[in-house]
Amino acid sequence: MSFTGITTIEELLAVSITDLKRLGLLVPGAVRGGSLTWNRRGRTVASVSVITDTAGEIPTIRFQYTCNGSPVDYSTPLRFSPSNLNRGGFYYFVCPVTGRYCRKMYLVSGRFVSRFAFRALYDKQTRSRSQRTGLYEFLTTIEAAQNAINSKYRKSTYRGNLTPYGRKCEKIAARVKKLSAEMEAQAAADEKRRGASTETIADFGAFLE
Repeated sequence: MSFTGITTIEELLAVSITDLKRLGLLVPGAVRGGSLTWNRRGRTVASVSVITDTAGEIPTIRFQYTCNGSPVDYSTPLRFSPSNLNRGGFYYFVCPVTGRYCRKMYLVSGRFVSRFAFRALYDKQTRSRSQRTGLYEFLTTIEAAQNAINSKYRKSTYRGNLTPYGRKCEKIAARVKKLSAEMEAQAAADEKRRGASTETIADFGAFLE
């Protein structure tokens, strides 16, 4: 739950293309079935059966689960986009509400849809400005850098050109450098103010003597 009591995007159940690939459910020209589960605090809170069909003319993903005691069973298209590296390609969900392509969908009102189909905030957006800047912003940026480094898609360049992963790493590195400089400047300013306050107290003490 966010600071404002509003359900945030991070709290919604989500299914991603990465999840499907990890489970071996996105194999070109095949029909695969499996299940997705969500755990919170060590216990399973939800489970969804999925069937992917990439053998037909229009690739689809079928969801089967129970929501509020009622069975839910529907399919939504998948979109395949060839890679500009001439090595396979990428699948995307097609949002059943907006028709937009996305790599992650969220369970809202009993259906998986893209984040453009509903109004919700990221946890960061519910925080005050002071909570979104300074040390908090620095730590979240460091976390993003670590996630990028640990990504299995770690090819920074291809034929002398930056890949999307490479551009992302450069952007994060520049952000970390900028935030580090800002924090150092702020620390120096705070130290200077503390020094000035100490001198004022010393001068006042001398005046009293």
